[in-house]
Amino acid sequence: MKRFIVSFILMVGFYVHYSGAQEVVFDKQPLVINGITLQAEVAETTEQRQQGLMNRKTLDQGHGMLFKFDVDSAPCFWMKNTYIPLSLAFINKDGFILQIEQLSPESTHLACSEYPIRYALEVQQGWFYEQNIDVGAKVEGINRSTP
Repeated sequence: MKRFIVSFILMVGFYVHYSGAQEVVFDKQPLVINGITLQAEVAETTEQRQQGLMNRKTLDQGHGMLFKFDVDSAPCFWMKNTYIPLSLAFINKDGFILQIEQLSPESTHLACSEYPIRYALEVQQGWFYEQNIDVGAKVEGINRSTP
């Protein structure tokens, strides 16, 4: 009986471990804004956009996450289960930044685009300011297909 209980516990443990959510994988894409290169992970599927930067504890300087949408829309973002303070740029289909928002960790406040956009770019909070990147800046390489 003891062996059965131990075997049962091990089987349940393996099931729970291997039936958990699959890790979402992101392609990387270099972007250039005002001559400054940024390495962006690309979220273009529904699963990737839902995962975003959730559950991460760090984000390297000069790195970010680019959200690509199939059509122009005015999406909203929140920071539930996101532990890194972020800056969020809403970008139109031509690659121009239309709006920048500051996002606080784990906030459920919605940050919504005021304009129809095709892309959104999350970076460490303050990165746009530190690089003198503001509304109207062009993001180069944004329309490129990921590998």
